[in-house]
Amino acid sequence: AVDIPSVRVKSVKSKADEAPLSEKKPAAKKAKTVNNIASLVNGSDPRSFVRKRIAKDFDSKTFYGTIMEYDDTEKPAYWHVEYDDGDEEDYSKKDLIKALKYYEIKGKNDTNKSNKKS
Repeated sequence: AVDIPSVRVKSVKSKADEAPLSEKKPAAKKAKTVNNIASLVNGSDPRSFVRKRIAKDFDSKTFYGTIMEYDDTEKPAYWHVEYDDGDEEDYSKKDLIKALKYYEIKGKNDTNKSNKKS
């Protein structure tokens, strides 16, 4: 009889074993920040967002703007936004949350960060 020494085989993970990028969760810090924006909007004085910068995607291009005023004389109330290119838009609470979240992601590319119009 021949003695064959036992060989320990280490399991090797292949790329196929990893979850696809679409299934991976975003970084916890960014997710926490984004979730805090909704809480902040829901729990803050609506006027506290006046002069804040926002971002919005139009046809795959990011546009930046400034929240100029909050108007609660109409129902539902809205925030008035002026974009850097001169366009204007009124935001609902849902729009505001989305634009603030998007700014968290794209704001580092905002060339007019200090453009908080008077």
